[in-house]
Amino acid sequence: MRRILWLSVVVGLGCSTHLDLERARELLRGAEEPTLPILVESPAAELPAPRGLRVVSGELRAVPLKWDPLLTSDVAGYVIERAGEKEGPFHRFAALPGRLETSYIDRGNDLAPKQGPKGGRADLGDGALYYYRVRAFDSAGRIAAASPPVGATTAEPPAAPKGLRAYSHQPREVALTWRPVPDANVTGYLVYRSPAQSGEYLEIARLNGRFATTYVDRGLGALRVFYYRVAAVNAAGGVGEKASQVRAVTKAEPLPPIGLRVEDRRLGSNWLAWDPNVEKDIAGYRLLRMREGSSSEEIVAVLEPGATRAEDREIGAGERLSYAVVAFDRDGLESEPSDPIEVESTDYGLSASGQDGTVHVRWDSEVQEGFAAARVLRKGTFSSDEIARVPSEGFVDSDVKPGRSYRYVVILVREDGSEAPPSAVVEATVPE
Repeated sequence: MRRILWLSVVVGLGCSTHLDLERARELLRGAEEPTLPILVESPAAELPAPRGLRVVSGELRAVPLKWDPLLTSDVAGYVIERAGEKEGPFHRFAALPGRLETSYIDRGNDLAPKQGPKGGRADLGDGALYYYRVRAFDSAGRIAAASPPVGATTAEPPAAPKGLRAYSHQPREVALTWRPVPDANVTGYLVYRSPAQSGEYLEIARLNGRFATTYVDRGLGALRVFYYRVAAVNAAGGVGEKASQVRAVTKAEPLPPIGLRVEDRRLGSNWLAWDPNVEKDIAGYRLLRMREGSSSEEIVAVLEPGATRAEDREIGAGERLSYAVVAFDRDGLESEPSDPIEVESTDYGLSASGQDGTVHVRWDSEVQEGFAAARVLRKGTFSSDEIARVPSEGFVDSDVKPGRSYRYVVILVREDGSEAPPSAVVEATVPE
């Protein structure tokens, strides 16, 4: 019944052109699919070899085949064979029922041997040469003679990208560009990096799209040298040849500032200065302070590139401090800290002594220069009380009792009302 239906469609269409055959095939697709008989090589079918075998080269891991149909009535279908050499051996990898089924696309989805660097692969591979031949079989499954072999080559692996360029002297990054590979099968690129010219190149990025031809390698250190290569990837996942390596160097961080020194010391104030950096793109400096007994740095000041002098007014009297300065450029790169310097801030030179029912409190007259007055405080167990405000460098506390001890703190006051840091506590005992 199947054969009568097939013949009636072909006769009805006239079977005069290739389009007739294709139309006949489409009309029959909804009908019951024919089954293959058991194929045997011997005895061979008395059928002619198919003619007009045509193959298409240059397809991505696929080879389209087409041949002329045999119109002999006993043709039940065709077997297709493939070999890696023209002389064979040929291996059968497909069978098509129906004498008008005369086209096939070989995508390598079979168990027959294929070309490959390790003697076999799961698909046809890139740039592989294969030879094909077609044989008819009859309704009893007997296979006839083969058509002459015809060769075809799959698409070559992608070429190496051209024009690979690396942009050096960027802050902690390297920008890469290259020209798109003209192969329409290319769907993206792999980027490789090595820390040495002859070292191992590791994949660091996969880019999708044939025209995705830029990449920025970020998060790198300052003044680092890297080597890069790029390879194209085709739609089947095949990786092409790598482009020639290019070298790039990241931008160096600024040099540590030099010449850090103390220019002036006053009560509650240290003036620090240093030599300007030689880099042309310095954006500024940070003056850092570390207090004695502390493990954390404090920022004293952030200055413009032309300013190489700063005042620290957040210090205690007689406090031991360490200073360093850091330079930073317009790209945000920081230098290592300068060599630190140790500084002991100016102290009051405060003293107290008990004498004949009084306590004499004194401090260094030079310290008081530039200050309008001095506050004298007597410290109790839980609080401090101001007992005097004097313009000179001394005070006599007569409100005391013999045999008792008293503790004092002095705070100098400027003309604008601002105050210097308080002195250390001094203690004196009034004689009996």
